Amino acid sequence: MEVQWKSREDVFNYLEEYSQSTKEQIDNYKMKNTLLKSYVFETFDESLFGSEVVTKGLLDLKNLFADSNHSIQQIDEELFSLYESDKLIGFIEQINSRFCTLFTTESSKYSDHLARSYVKKSTILDSLWISGKMYDNFLEEITSYHHPERFTKMKFEFNAMFEKNHLNKDEIIEHKVSSVSLVEELGGIVDKLQGVRQYFSSFHSVGSLRFPSHVGKGGHDVYQNGKFTNRSDSFSDHRMQLKQIVSIYQNMTERLEKKTWVEVEKVKSKDSPINNSFKASPVTIRFSKPLSTNVFNNFVEFTFPKGREPFKIYGEVKRINEERVHIYGVDLHLWQNVVLDLSLVEFILFLPKGTCGNTIHRLVTNIQKFLDPQIDVFIGDVPYESILNQVIGGKD
Repeated sequence: MEVQWKSREDVFNYLEEYSQSTKEQIDNYKMKNTLLKSYVFETFDESLFGSEVVTKGLLDLKNLFADSNHSIQQIDEELFSLYESDKLIGFIEQINSRFCTLFTTESSKYSDHLARSYVKKSTILDSLWISGKMYDNFLEEITSYHHPERFTKMKFEFNAMFEKNHLNKDEIIEHKVSSVSLVEELGGIVDKLQGVRQYFSSFHSVGSLRFPSHVGKGGHDVYQNGKFTNRSDSFSDHRMQLKQIVSIYQNMTERLEKKTWVEVEKVKSKDSPINNSFKASPVTIRFSKPLSTNVFNNFVEFTFPKGREPFKIYGEVKRINEERVHIYGVDLHLWQNVVLDLSLVEFILFLPKGTCGNTIHRLVTNIQKFLDPQIDVFIGDVPYESILNQVIGGKD
């Protein structure tokens, strides 16, 4: 094997020096290094340990990341090195009991594929899913404490893939694909963005956002699938901002779980000694305008019968009519139950107790990207943004 990594200090010093060298190359327009990349994975909450499907032992990083092609070696209680055969691929850190991250300097082509393959083959791992709505709150937050002349970069992505019938291989239909990147000073960017969105709804679907470094030039690009790239000269700043975003994300997810999980309570009534009472807040995703029946049915038939990515919900389709269906399914992350009531106007999601709240983030993120960038989302009767404001901005 290559270098035997003995301590956390050795690993972090190496990644710090690598980040400094890479930033010098960026500034001099002479790139030799690949960027340092971090991929954040979610597992599940400890409250699910009693599940028949999910057990605590499955959380062991060796079970999650070691396979016939890869091995991991423990450095300390929360840090491991990852190898493919004898080649070092990167380092895996257990951030907390629910989240872990892979740090790697491999090429994006290789590391993106590796991260996707881990999620695809595992019932335990899922990506972080950052929606355009969450990015909007992050953007307001970074404009509040960074100098207005600092720069950020935003990428906007919308793919109207469901305008095409994917079940008909002989049919050739063009569909809208938008991908725009902007580099702007932080001062006034929020107002400028709101102005552009009046004319182009695609700008509600954010694919990535650059968080300026706290300690120097450059920053950290944060992608909607939980990928982070370091364009600063500091690994410690990169890791700190990553952990801050994960903390916010976890707080948001756990709040959503408390509000949305369907529970059955036994209550007394006058007519019967015991009745079942259901307590829950459904998730309502309302479109800016009704979907066409073509887009709606293409989405349903493409997504649920095989549990296709990126939505990853496998379920039986109960068709009410051409404009409404019920889905009784399972989320392929943790194999927990989900129920959906889908129509041209809105999607309503019910999460039984124990289903990971990350399901909500995944749906909101990908509905913005593939169906309607300008959706409204409610948790019960509370706007999704209101909960984000509480978590990110501390605004009640």
